[in-house]
Amino acid sequence: MAYRFGPFLYDPVSHGLLRDGEEVSLTHKGRELLLLFLHNPGRLLTREQIVAKIWPDVAVTDDALRFQVAELRKAFGEKGDAFISTIRREGYRWEAPLRVAADRPVRVAEETGGKRVEPRYRLVLDTREIQLLEGENVVGRDPDAALWIDHPSVSRRHARIVVAGGKAMLEDLESKNGTHLNGKKIDRRAALSDGDEVRIGPEVMVFRTVSPGTTRTERQI
Repeated sequence: MAYRFGPFLYDPVSHGLLRDGEEVSLTHKGRELLLLFLHNPGRLLTREQIVAKIWPDVAVTDDALRFQVAELRKAFGEKGDAFISTIRREGYRWEAPLRVAADRPVRVAEETGGKRVEPRYRLVLDTREIQLLEGENVVGRDPDAALWIDHPSVSRRHARIVVAGGKAMLEDLESKNGTHLNGKKIDRRAALSDGDEVRIGPEVMVFRTVSPGTTRTERQI
């Protein structure tokens, strides 16, 4: 699902923030912080809660957190302060009204003229959904990876999922700690099926096959 607030649209799948159709640049941590706020509108988030979610297992100073919040506000322009309020000595709260664009199925023939459409694939990690594109999708500690996992037990290019010919194949990229599929460490390419669990480092994600042909409707939070 995507989130609309003011003139902005944020899509967690593509990690893109748009303002009136124009892309707004965000850092990786900025995107994670934004998504945390969007998942908790109107709720006070303490410093400890934010750090535990955005910087697990990392010592983060108050100044570093304030900097990330300030950068996020700056990305919103003049109304940035109105979107995120500071609760003195407690934390931060998302104030802007949200509209959620939720997927709903439609007839494939309406979108494709009746032609067969290949299924789409996603990885689901907690509240994050990562769409897997045709070709190579790398998972690892490299910030440019399709799924970025910032943990010392994860290699920069830890594993990959290759989407081709209507199939998705999981492959370990000679990582230090290995890649697990449904609880078993893999040593060669393995085909993925809907509902399979993939573990990389501390993170367990679910592979999903998504039916083609969706549109979005919006609901108010």
